[in-house]
Amino acid sequence: MYKPSKRIVIAVLALGLAGFAFGVWVLLNPASIFVQPWRAVRAEAPVKGVLLGPYPVEEDFADLKKRGVTTIISLLEPNVPYEKVLLERERALAERHGMTVKNFPMGSILGQKFGEHYSTNSRAAAEAALSAEGVAYIHCYLGLHRARNVQRYLAEHAQVQAQTYATTGAGASGADMEAEDRATRLFGEDRFEESLAALSGVKDKGPRMLRLEGWSLYRLHRNDEAYVAFSRALALSPGDKDARIGMAYSDLARKRLEQAQQDFLDLRRLYPTDGMVLQGLGNAYFRQGRWKDAEAVFVETLRHDPGNGEVKDMLERVRRFMAPDATPAGA
Repeated sequence: MYKPSKRIVIAVLALGLAGFAFGVWVLLNPASIFVQPWRAVRAEAPVKGVLLGPYPVEEDFADLKKRGVTTIISLLEPNVPYEKVLLERERALAERHGMTVKNFPMGSILGQKFGEHYSTNSRAAAEAALSAEGVAYIHCYLGLHRARNVQRYLAEHAQVQAQTYATTGAGASGADMEAEDRATRLFGEDRFEESLAALSGVKDKGPRMLRLEGWSLYRLHRNDEAYVAFSRALALSPGDKDARIGMAYSDLARKRLEQAQQDFLDLRRLYPTDGMVLQGLGNAYFRQGRWKDAEAVFVETLRHDPGNGEVKDMLERVRRFMAPDATPAGA
């Protein structure tokens, strides 16, 4: 009877372990070239303010933030080892970018659902997305079966919503929604004047449109007008995080430094790891010549967002001013 040599046995085991390690690596890197062909493309959901797609890797978070995402609805199943790792990874990335992750586990293998709460969590995920402040991003691993199951619940909501609008005449018109979509796209291309022009024909702007208008005005250094737009958004949606951040940055730009400082301190108590909040507070301290306070906040910002080049530059400037032979600011 043939008996393989020890060398052959070791080689087979080594190949098996290498194959297993490679498989684990592929599962933990859902944007790799080995998985990319099967990943869904990020897309709008049937209702406004909700996006659907695949697992967001680190490079995706900047784009999600640009599109106004504040809440990530994760359908990953933490009882599956590699999805547990991915869930922990996205929680850390979301915290760094000032986003919240809500997990509604929906177990699925090759599109076949398993687990007791698949349907319940599918509906709960849709409801969480609809009630989120700002834009919500719903994802599973590839953005296919589980995300599409939630999409069906969202489609049901959109149908009921459309019937309500047809009966009562409430809600934004199709033209207003198209104007908002166009303004959002133009803002993303840094075409702020054109973004404002796209919104100019909308008579009754909601909080999301007013925030978009406010940030366009802020980028154009029309800071008094930006403050008014953010204030109107906050009046319609009390506690709106993005509107409050916009008002604080408008105060900073208008040289209302003590007010801006207080605005950002209040926001930091609510959102202690948000990069925009921390950076704004650091800038408020910097503009007042409070170098040690500015240094501490910029160091804290980089702890949460180590790739922020703008904050790195500001930290270097602060440390130059703190040097014994530094020329005072404004001298």
